[in-house]
Amino acid sequence: MVPQSTRRLVVVAVVALAVGAVLVPAVNALPGFSDHTGPIDIDVTEFERLESGCASAVATYSRGSVSGDTFTKVTFIETASADANLSVWTERTSPEGADLSTFRVHVESHDAGPANETCETGVLYRISVETSGGAPAGVLADDHGTRIQWMENGEFTVCSVSTTGGLDTRCPGDRDHPRVWANTTAT
Repeated sequence: MVPQSTRRLVVVAVVALAVGAVLVPAVNALPGFSDHTGPIDIDVTEFERLESGCASAVATYSRGSVSGDTFTKVTFIETASADANLSVWTERTSPEGADLSTFRVHVESHDAGPANETCETGVLYRISVETSGGAPAGVLADDHGTRIQWMENGEFTVCSVSTTGGLDTRCPGDRDHPRVWANTTAT
């Protein structure tokens, strides 16, 4: 026969588990507990022209990385001439307070001379953007993150993602581009 004190302990444990199962989702909804959201701002911290010329000579290297709130990309953009100027601008495409904050980083080329007709020309460049803001982590962990769609001359090129949890991180346009993962970065 089981002693009455042991039965009470089992009943208390079962009741505590049941109450915890009901209250944890409710606690997650309270401010300060786990309402961690993605960032609200994005700023260009570096934009550098590395090399320009024929694609066969300068489009031989590309990479992307995520370090904390900083996303960096080195890549080649096709331009009509090797002397094309580049500009960059950013936009937020998700509502403020979203768990998965989505941004677009646009790089545009502005041709400054006659088109090169002997080869495909372009510019190899490096860009870094940094995200900031959003609600800080609470007592309990929840899903949050950042997704960046990289655009060149108005066209989707690649997506970078940094998340925790089980958020859907697919980018619009991914259907046309195969997904490759490396250290939580989609390229």
